Amino acid sequence: MKVVYFGNNLFSNCLAFLIKQGLSVEAAYINDIKENASFVKRLCDTHKIMTRSLKPTKEEFDEHIKSGVTLFVVADYGYRLPITNVKYAFNIHPSLLPKGRGPTPLTYLVDLPEFAGVSLHKLTDMLDGGDILLQEQFEVEKNESISSLMVKSSLLAESLLQTLLNDLETIYESATPQEERLATYWKLPSIKRRIMSWRDDTQQFRQALRQYGHFGILVELNGQLFIVSHLEVTDFKHDCDIGSIIFEDQTVISIAINGGYVVFTKNNMAFSNSSVQK
Repeated sequence: MKVVYFGNNLFSNCLAFLIKQGLSVEAAYINDIKENASFVKRLCDTHKIMTRSLKPTKEEFDEHIKSGVTLFVVADYGYRLPITNVKYAFNIHPSLLPKGRGPTPLTYLVDLPEFAGVSLHKLTDMLDGGDILLQEQFEVEKNESISSLMVKSSLLAESLLQTLLNDLETIYESATPQEERLATYWKLPSIKRRIMSWRDDTQQFRQALRQYGHFGILVELNGQLFIVSHLEVTDFKHDCDIGSIIFEDQTVISIAINGGYVVFTKNNMAFSNSSVQK
């Protein structure tokens, strides 16, 4: 079977599975290589698969279909695909649809664990609205972060993909329509939600890390916003001024916050171009 793949790093294991199964991956469409698709690009380079990063056109798709492609697999891809007459086309989505339609559902699952899971659904002109092929829930543990949810989602996605490919025609023909009355859309979180104030307490910092730590939270230091991806949060009674530096050496810096302090590793701090204020 000839396949065209559309996706980035989150579900790169699914691309690896397609290759391992011996399917002929004719091309892989990716978004930004450095930030999102480095592992997909590496897989494609290793297996001599053509990659494209520009927004695809219907004319390109028609050429793929004309060459014998019968399957489009979409997984964590940033562009909406034009609808074609390809025989099979489905998307891998990290929530229990129809709950959690939208571009970045994993950040919401920290607060809404009851909708944690993976859905494979047909591609239609409605975003994340196609009939459900396969769907499975997973548990979210206490204090679990978006990073671990990404791991669970990728592993479950590969398992569901294997099940689907083992009986593609039957499962595809018996897909279940989504219940529109239950549908919710989770929009891309604004940068403002990732900006933390030193006035925030330890619980708020921990929650922000769970939701956004994988991408980095933003903090202000000496009038400059920094993106921080790793930090320690400690509960500790103190009389220090909120936002003051209470410890610093060559590798770490510690800031007083409400109810405790945070410790940053300096090599995990990066300047941010954002001027958004909390």
